[in-house]
Amino acid sequence: MSGRHSESSPLINLPSVVASKILSYLPWQEKTIVASVIPSWTEALRCTEAWSCVNYGPEIDDNVYFVTAGRADFVTCVKQYGNFMRSIHLCFGHIIAHPMEPTGEQILMLIHKRCGNLTALHVEQEVPEGSHTVLSYHWPSSAGVLINSMAVEFKSLKLISLSQPVIVWNQEDKENILLILTCSSAASKITELELTYLSLINQEGKLQLLKNFTGLRKLTVRREKVNNDILLHLVKHSLKELILYQEEELPYKDQQDLGENFWLEVKKVCPTFRVDLILRYVMILKILFPSSMPLRNLVLDFLVNVMTKGIMDHISDCYKDTLQRFTYTNSFLENEEMGDSRVPASLISLAQKCSHLETLEYGFPLSSSSIFLIAQSRKLKNLVVPSVEVSYVNEISTDISGSKAEEYINFINDAENSRKTLETAVSHILGYHWTLHDGPLKVNERIKF
Repeated sequence: MSGRHSESSPLINLPSVVASKILSYLPWQEKTIVASVIPSWTEALRCTEAWSCVNYGPEIDDNVYFVTAGRADFVTCVKQYGNFMRSIHLCFGHIIAHPMEPTGEQILMLIHKRCGNLTALHVEQEVPEGSHTVLSYHWPSSAGVLINSMAVEFKSLKLISLSQPVIVWNQEDKENILLILTCSSAASKITELELTYLSLINQEGKLQLLKNFTGLRKLTVRREKVNNDILLHLVKHSLKELILYQEEELPYKDQQDLGENFWLEVKKVCPTFRVDLILRYVMILKILFPSSMPLRNLVLDFLVNVMTKGIMDHISDCYKDTLQRFTYTNSFLENEEMGDSRVPASLISLAQKCSHLETLEYGFPLSSSSIFLIAQSRKLKNLVVPSVEVSYVNEISTDISGSKAEEYINFINDAENSRKTLETAVSHILGYHWTLHDGPLKVNERIKF
């Protein structure tokens, strides 16, 4: 779009309420550009409908010079329209206290000053992979003070989300932003908290301070930092979603927590409670999967031992009514781990049993006929299999009958059973264009569900 819009264009005569609705779908950078091209829309920007959600960032892949310019533009936007903004999502990829102008702190200060009608605020920190200066990304106490002030002063602010705040736990209490927030009524307004490894450097013991965050609805945390007492306390207040990372073996005493009876109690308090579980670098055993756990998403990556048919069947039986995503891969090795040869059959069974399954990712050897049967079993939204792991072999299954059996037999008897044949057949079954995944199946360090 260039220049001012033609005087004869019907766009210039749209009612302000309609223009505001259209503007609400545009990124903040484009809203003011559109208004400069269509001057009659300027007034449409001066209402909350046009600014229902504002996303700044991510910055992590941008050069520092572009970030500086982007932050300056965002500051100008907030100065002009901050009073109309209802939801702001900030995703910093550079140090919040970085000397670039404006700093992340200055952006928070401006939001505190100009955005008094906010209903939701999300502040997220990303850190470059492999960074050797992680602790320099820590959130200063001033950031905690500003978030605390907004939580207390903004009467309409109901949702506050903090993702991966980098905290140095050997600092004095006055420098720990979580402790700053727990010492105020602001703690009850924090509705989502993501505490990754970078959030917990040098933190020792259980995170008892989590009990102060009685407004939490969603919590992401490392498994060793919580126990029955902490979690049940939060569930009895408002916690409804839990994302647990386990990346180290637990002492025997800690293994007894979050067992069968605990999850039965949780479901009594909150019948709709859901758990996402990410397991890495650990030995996989049945004890990790209590049958009463309301498991929604399961990610298994770089395990110490390999999956067995017994454990796979256990997962299928326990979570057939709740499981929506199943991921099993090895992000660090390729073509080196075969494991139990019966697992592919159990994978098909998992797809058949789990009625809510939407995503299946599998990074180990799998035949084309198994993939075909998985597609037949469930209308998956996402089916991810690396092309290097697929073998094109003919296998007859006795587990299907009727028209599906005929379709399966026609597929395995195809004289050109190849990648193209497989992708065409699976695309037809799933109802969208489907292809094998080129390259190894990698699982991100931070998983967004």
